[in-house]
Amino acid sequence: MERPLTSLQRELIIGSLLGDGHLRPHRGKVVFEFLQTARRRFYVEWKHRILKDIACPKIYHSKNDREYYKIVTRTHFELMELYRLFYHEGRKVVPENIKELLTPFVIAVWFMDDGSKSRDAVYFNTQGFSLKDQFRLIKALRKFHLIFNLNRDGDYYRLRLLKRHNRRFTEIVGPYVLEEFKNKLPTP
Repeated sequence: MERPLTSLQRELIIGSLLGDGHLRPHRGKVVFEFLQTARRRFYVEWKHRILKDIACPKIYHSKNDREYYKIVTRTHFELMELYRLFYHEGRKVVPENIKELLTPFVIAVWFMDDGSKSRDAVYFNTQGFSLKDQFRLIKALRKFHLIFNLNRDGDYYRLRLLKRHNRRFTEIVGPYVLEEFKNKLPTP
């Protein structure tokens, strides 16, 4: 019998699914994958340490003379549950119960994966999600008294935090953001 994921492992995976992580069917079950360039090796190693008891040991990969780092987990029953929540017809979606799944740590992981800052405005690069999913995220983030709106990015949209909420955002996610990503946080 597999032991359940720890709350930290589950939250890391959820935050990653909102960002750069993926769940992939594998032999009738599901694995979690996360890939980054060599420049972000530290970040992959950090996630690997949290997922160590379900992660495959090898994280280094190279392909076509490009070096990158990747986490692939073993299959786990909770990954199948998350797959059912976050995927519809093979496409990543925002689950209807995302409000219940969000925690400060989930938001911090999501921010480290897909967040950015421009002129002290915080963005989540949610362009891969439908508008309906993005509105679901905006509504869910209100749970933390964070007000986001949609920001046009070419032909797509992404989430943008209202600047008056910068201090609140930093208070919520700052304790969990790795030192290497602190420069992405807004100045209060």
